[in-house]
Amino acid sequence: MNVLRRIASRTGMAVWLLGVWLLLWGRVDAATVLSGVAVAYGAYAVTRLPTVPFITRLRPVRLAEAVLEFAWDLFASSVVIGKHALWRPSRVQGALVYVRARSHSDVVLLAVTTSMSLRPGTLVLDIDWEESLFLIHGMPVATPAAAESVKHALLATERRLLSALGAPEPEEPA
Repeated sequence: MNVLRRIASRTGMAVWLLGVWLLLWGRVDAATVLSGVAVAYGAYAVTRLPTVPFITRLRPVRLAEAVLEFAWDLFASSVVIGKHALWRPSRVQGALVYVRARSHSDVVLLAVTTSMSLRPGTLVLDIDWEESLFLIHGMPVATPAAAESVKHALLATERRLLSALGAPEPEEPA
């Protein structure tokens, strides 16, 4: 990786850290921005954060589709969890589901993890980064078919993000 790409990648990560910092504080003012820059710099200096691969082939239309589908998933999941919270919540069953993703890209796996964990009713508990294997707690999951729907949701999210980020489709395992 040449120096310019590494600098661009680290700058992108620092901007992302600053964005998270601003969201945590809930306001944008000079003191918050300056303290966020100091925290991002300190995080790099102390922890040696890895360089995240720089995304160079972002597809805006596919990204917009992925964002809209994510918003729809948030809405649908909220309705389902809300229904179960109001109507017989003691009968709601959850399950642990293992799902093997096809991608080995850290950026894609991180985006899939974030997307799945933000949805009500699903939570990524563990990831084997080398095997791209997710352990997900899904709710409500009372049947094997419902467990399969959790698996399909993760794989659909991965497929959308691969398309949006311009990453090549990984080959199917033999």
